[in-house]
Amino acid sequence: MLERLRVSDFAVARSVELCPAAGLTVFTGETGAGKSLIVDALAFVFGGRRGREVIAAGSERATVAAEVALPEGRAMVERSIGLSGRSAARIDGEPATVEQLQALAGRLVDIHGQAEQLAILKPGVQLAILDESAGLTGLQSQVAAIAHELRDVRRDLRTLATDARGRERLIDQLRFEVDEISEAGLVPGEDEGLRAEQARLAGAGRIRESVAMAMEALDAAPLGEAVRAVEEIVGRDADAAELADLGALLETSAEDLTRALRRYREGIEEDPERLAAIEERLDLVARLRRKYGDGVDEILAYLREAEEKLAALTSNETSIEALTAREVELLAGLAAKAGELSLARRAAAGDLVRAIARELEHLGMAGAALSVGFGCEDDADGPLVALPDYEVVVTERPGAEELEALPRAFTETGVDRVEFLASFNAGETPRPLSAVASGGETSRFLLALTAVLGSAAEHRLIVFDEVDEGVGGRAGGLVGAALARLAQRHQVLCITHLPQVAAFGERHFVVTKKSDGSRTWSEVDELRGAARIDELAAMLGTITDATRRTARELLAAAGV
Repeated sequence: MLERLRVSDFAVARSVELCPAAGLTVFTGETGAGKSLIVDALAFVFGGRRGREVIAAGSERATVAAEVALPEGRAMVERSIGLSGRSAARIDGEPATVEQLQALAGRLVDIHGQAEQLAILKPGVQLAILDESAGLTGLQSQVAAIAHELRDVRRDLRTLATDARGRERLIDQLRFEVDEISEAGLVPGEDEGLRAEQARLAGAGRIRESVAMAMEALDAAPLGEAVRAVEEIVGRDADAAELADLGALLETSAEDLTRALRRYREGIEEDPERLAAIEERLDLVARLRRKYGDGVDEILAYLREAEEKLAALTSNETSIEALTAREVELLAGLAAKAGELSLARRAAAGDLVRAIARELEHLGMAGAALSVGFGCEDDADGPLVALPDYEVVVTERPGAEELEALPRAFTETGVDRVEFLASFNAGETPRPLSAVASGGETSRFLLALTAVLGSAAEHRLIVFDEVDEGVGGRAGGLVGAALARLAQRHQVLCITHLPQVAAFGERHFVVTKKSDGSRTWSEVDELRGAARIDELAAMLGTITDATRRTARELLAAAGV
């Protein structure tokens, strides 16, 4: 439950702090006073999307903090937003994401604003409510998973069929490329070795000439004369011994070089045939390089990629067969699960209808006639399901005749199109809720539905923003009593404009708008005793002895 709420610089709430009751807490105030700021602040702190427009004029940051009691203990949830539009959140002082706030809200809070009163009129919302009330969300998730995979498989099959011609052209191209490169029999690094050998063979004659010149120079007299001259120098000057060592080294090096040149000369041969073969091989590599990459290594990498693509494309026939078999398997699975879900929905619809009718009776709508309409549409590509095109479940499903299984259109929610049918006037045929409900009737239907769904739920915080919209004073007391019954199991916060509803609150807060001429703000104050009687009297019209007396009677009738 919500134990404390603090709001700072959030819209017109400059500084608001309140502690709601464990049961029913009501908020009243003049139109435009800012009553809905409580709902907006709660939605924000529990992960609702809000922009920087919620920051009070002249402020840099809006902050909402909620202290809540959970089964495992208390938690402090705080969220703020700055002028940059970026928000920050914490749970018990630790940074939290919006997803974590929303997950916490999923365990704790239901907020029903006026938008929810309109949402209840949508068939998709009605279907979700039916599944939730019947505990069918798990089965519906199984149907959704099968439907999602089936759509993926069919998309892949369409893609393969559409690309069939292009695939064949690509297969032919890849086969040619793979054969061309494979037939070349390339070896990694081969091109570099060939170029080196080509250079050596092409220059063999010049190389032999250079070897001869080097050997001739090494055998020349000047080199020997230089060594002997050094020896004579050392003989006359002992301090020049280092020169003798260098001279000996020169002589030895010359002899070593001569022997090496001789061996090298023996390995140099002019081989025109080998040179021609190398040049032909390098021409082949050059042609492949122009098509497939710089160098033999890149050409071989291209070959590996082409082989992988070719293998994938040539296995598509197998892929198509496997996908087609999977499509048949999924379609059969979807038919079984969707059929099971549809029958379970029809079985549960009667229980939901009876429960809502009982709540509506408490809300002064005993003459309401309710039912649920189920429809299916044909689709040649859909699962085979044995269901009627349309049937109405009032309190139980009509005796089902033996039906032929027909292919039905499907979504991730199954094959059903669901709509709540209602008649709020005796003698009228039930029609879709959206066609017959006024604002007040929609409000009471939403309250009845919330009471039904909440009767089996764990303790939660349930917030209503003017659930009595369109409800007159005569029915207001019934709405208040229904809220009080709901508050016996859950913590309920309700913004109301009816004194008949407000009288049922265990705590009563009034929202007033103040201004100092330069800025405007709202204040939230708890009312007790005479102040509460005066507020109820003001809601009845004007504060007089008569309206105060009526206010006391309302409180007495509510048992407060």
